[in-house]
Amino acid sequence: MNRRRKLVGALGALAFPAPFGALAQNTTAAPRVVLVIAGSVRTQPERVNAFRDRLRELGYTEGKNLALEIREVQGRFDQLPKMMAEVVASKPSIIVAHGLGLEAAHAATKTIPIVAAIAGDPVKAGMAASLARPGGNVTGNVLIFSVSSEKTVEIAHEIVPGAKRIGYLINSNNASFEANKKFFEEAAAKRRLTPAVLVATTLQEIPKAINDGVAQRIDALIVAAQELFTIEPQVITDLVARLRLPTVYSVDAFIAAGGLIVNGVNNLWMFANAATFVDRILKGRKPAELPFEQPTRVEMVVNMKTAKALGLKFPQSVLVRADRVIE
Repeated sequence: MNRRRKLVGALGALAFPAPFGALAQNTTAAPRVVLVIAGSVRTQPERVNAFRDRLRELGYTEGKNLALEIREVQGRFDQLPKMMAEVVASKPSIIVAHGLGLEAAHAATKTIPIVAAIAGDPVKAGMAASLARPGGNVTGNVLIFSVSSEKTVEIAHEIVPGAKRIGYLINSNNASFEANKKFFEEAAAKRRLTPAVLVATTLQEIPKAINDGVAQRIDALIVAAQELFTIEPQVITDLVARLRLPTVYSVDAFIAAGGLIVNGVNNLWMFANAATFVDRILKGRKPAELPFEQPTRVEMVVNMKTAKALGLKFPQSVLVRADRVIE
């Protein structure tokens, strides 16, 4: 009878997952790491796999010397404070998060170590004293938009040389909104382009924001490197394809979704590197003393198939700089 009750309980746990899509490995003796992702394992498997693979390379085995719990936001950013309060109350060893999840984690605890899989500018956001010596409980990967904003606008102008107005899809709820908006507008002005800032704060607002850009007669679109837009990348690539709108992305998640051109850092590397920070902290290092790290290489991937569908021809200046060409 006891065995039967245990089996029924186990089946019940599978049928009714924990709140917010939590997937837990209950290993009380091992350190417990909570990974918070903006989307879900279904839509962002590569990121989760990159994190897990790196942990394995570092000698960690889930269920033995490490317990890994994955929390899926699934785009419900308004629920982040409640989710993070639950995470903090469960007293994990380390929290790993990015974007708005990172901000929510920092607001919820100043003592539990937090690793940024991707952070905008943690100093401006008040999470760290400096990138070299964070001084608090947050460390990890940093990605400051100004590094690639001018180049991204340049690429958009190169693939649509006659462009006069360029759109920028961005989430205004992100802490780095004002800084990113300024970088974009300055980059557009340098090329004598009229900037059109298109704001979306939820998945449901994305189609309206893009269509508003079309109504303003934008000639090309840039999608900000923010987690909101990577939750369901296929939604954006399908929409801009129907609108025949040349679009430049900064996140590699859009490659598999058939995006026209991606110019940005390798997000999979950043999630794998977050696991390296986890390892350092578990071995005794303090987040306050661990410098933030920023990727040094920007990759460009161009999709010739999508270009042909849009009737575009990539200029040679773009093709020679491409790290990868998808035929």
